[in-house]
Amino acid sequence: MRQSLIPIASLALLFSLSACADDVSTEGTDDVGDTTESDSGTDSGTESGSGTMDETTTDTTDSNDTGPTEINVSGEVTDFFTNEGIPAANVSVMDMPGFETVSDADGLYSIAGMPPSTEVFFLIDGNADTYWGGVRPASLPAMDIDDLQLGQVSNTLIDAQLMIVQQQDPNIAADEMASIIIVRLLQPTATGAVVDFQPPLPPNTFYGVDADNKPVLNGTGIDSGLLPFWVAFNVPPSDAGAYAIEVTHPERECTVLHPSFPTLPRYVTLVDVDCPPPP
Repeated sequence: MRQSLIPIASLALLFSLSACADDVSTEGTDDVGDTTESDSGTDSGTESGSGTMDETTTDTTDSNDTGPTEINVSGEVTDFFTNEGIPAANVSVMDMPGFETVSDADGLYSIAGMPPSTEVFFLIDGNADTYWGGVRPASLPAMDIDDLQLGQVSNTLIDAQLMIVQQQDPNIAADEMASIIIVRLLQPTATGAVVDFQPPLPPNTFYGVDADNKPVLNGTGIDSGLLPFWVAFNVPPSDAGAYAIEVTHPERECTVLHPSFPTLPRYVTLVDVDCPPPP
């Protein structure tokens, strides 16, 4: 286990910055519909003269435009803490070979020919000396997108989190062959949300955040507007569908945007939850 160089008091800063470093841009991409336009016009005319010629003209045009069959997806790979671009990160799409790239010196990436209106899981890795791998779900829109953010959590930030929960139980150790799941509220005002994880996790492998912005080991609540997170660690890697997350709120309807998600060894899976205020 590595020793963290970040003071405990800086964790709030780390997480508050991470909320700005939206590693998967969800606004405008999670509710994607197909737009179909159908124009059918018929123009029929008959002209008769005094002669023997009758001329009948029929002009029929049918069109059915369902939009592009391929889109270009681009954006930036960023550090979950600093929001700075991560160069030379491998970007691929889970279970979709052929869609791979490497971020450039500024952290920018681009993948062409992707299917529109499709749920995908981006994998970001190739730099294990400084970052855990990232599993970032996204609902691709119907058209090209140029600002899809993908992020990674640094080894340093993982160590800082571990150091804080060890204050509540010194026997906790990180399993670097396991997975981490971060449940994030998209609305920081949705405090009071409660996370139900199935099957139940063993004790001392998850924590919520209280109203004082402090991690609560074995807590299920998200009571901090500054740190609207719930975290599970040492999670056994599994295929999509092995775990289920439900988030409830006393006044709001909450929806897990990507309820079936994979977990991989030494990867952090981000699960976003939409809890809009009541109308």
